[in-house]
Amino acid sequence: MLGLLLPRHHGRAQGRRPRPAPRRLRGGDRPDQPQLPAGLHPRLRGRDRPRGLPLRKPAGQERLRLRHVLRRGVRARTRAEDRAACSFCPKLCRHACPAAQAEASEAATPTFKQQVALRALERGEALDTGQARVLYKCTDCRGTVDACRHRISVAESLREARALAVQRGVAPREVHELARRVREHGSPYARDLEAVARGVAPEAHARRGALGVFPACAELARAPEDLARALALLRAAGAAPSLASPGRCCGYPLDAAGLREDFERHAAGTAHALAAFDEVLATGPSCAYTLAVRYRELGLRPPGRVLPLVVRLAAAADRWRGLAPAEAWSRRAAYHDPCFLARRLGRLREPRELLSAATGRPPLELAYREAETRCSGGGGVYPLTHPAAAARCGAAVLELAREAEADVLVTACPAARWRLARARRPGDPEVRSLVSVLAERTGLASPD
Repeated sequence: MLGLLLPRHHGRAQGRRPRPAPRRLRGGDRPDQPQLPAGLHPRLRGRDRPRGLPLRKPAGQERLRLRHVLRRGVRARTRAEDRAACSFCPKLCRHACPAAQAEASEAATPTFKQQVALRALERGEALDTGQARVLYKCTDCRGTVDACRHRISVAESLREARALAVQRGVAPREVHELARRVREHGSPYARDLEAVARGVAPEAHARRGALGVFPACAELARAPEDLARALALLRAAGAAPSLASPGRCCGYPLDAAGLREDFERHAAGTAHALAAFDEVLATGPSCAYTLAVRYRELGLRPPGRVLPLVVRLAAAADRWRGLAPAEAWSRRAAYHDPCFLARRLGRLREPRELLSAATGRPPLELAYREAETRCSGGGGVYPLTHPAAAARCGAAVLELAREAEADVLVTACPAARWRLARARRPGDPEVRSLVSVLAERTGLASPD
């Protein structure tokens, strides 16, 4: 009994040999544990992990070089240097990656995806279909940028790697089906969206120099009534809107999928169709970003001015307050920040101002909002390649709305509205678009 109370080193003082510490086992030390490839971390042996991916610490000189590179700042670094830095990071941003949270898998972490991209792009190693699918475990939300000390954007890096996967013919089959649908129908949907747009607004014919409304594909395919509401609101604000290239996609899904040649060809045609407008209002935030930023990066001449629809509507906020009922809305509305609208376009005030003007009170705020918003799972081509995980992303946002005690969740992105509505379960708040709430409260269109 006395021996149990003695310190562990007591045996040394008595001249007895201490019990040896257990030796740390490595791959191959036991007959039932196969030898790991050189440089492969033993904890990355998950079933969904492509084989042969290294996770080693950088050598001394390499570590010093990376430290020097990261000090140069975001604009001075190359994508290759960002990939190298991410590959050696201990996954410090995984908590901000919606795909990593939804899949609970090492293969969905930004570090792992950057490792796959690094091996394929910088080292020229073979890329099989399993590794290529890892590159598509991303919603293109840029949620990890603020969580990264060096503000590395994983989304842009993975886009380059996906283009290589398409070039080598190992991209997921869903990507090739997407390219085929866009070539045949002009959009990711196997439907004539131009006919849908003309049916919603037959009077909104294009006029040179007029204000053009560029409807999002998801809006035409899933909620075409929102386009009619948007046009009615613009007319009430004193504008004369026309449909701008209705039914033709901006090309964002092609860009996100790594279909570089298809995107450049499609974007050139869309830019030509929009050249007649002095100003274009995009109903989808990803459309606004693609038309205003990505087209310019391709060397295309974008329309004179591209804005998200909510910016133009927010300019008439006083008019909406005058049209809305004096009493506040009886429903508790929370606002969800779409990733592109909040992070890439920086539009945080305008949608909240619109919702406040419509409901008579400021919206409820989610625990994660503005630049720290949580993705609905509808970005990139993640819903095509990983539909179950994308649905879990939407369910996580709805859980935040329940925690805020909201009975309606409002968003300003057609794709996000659709993803959240699909993920809705009994007990979850109703999902509404911002234009539908504004149109209902001002009496300019019927509610959902």
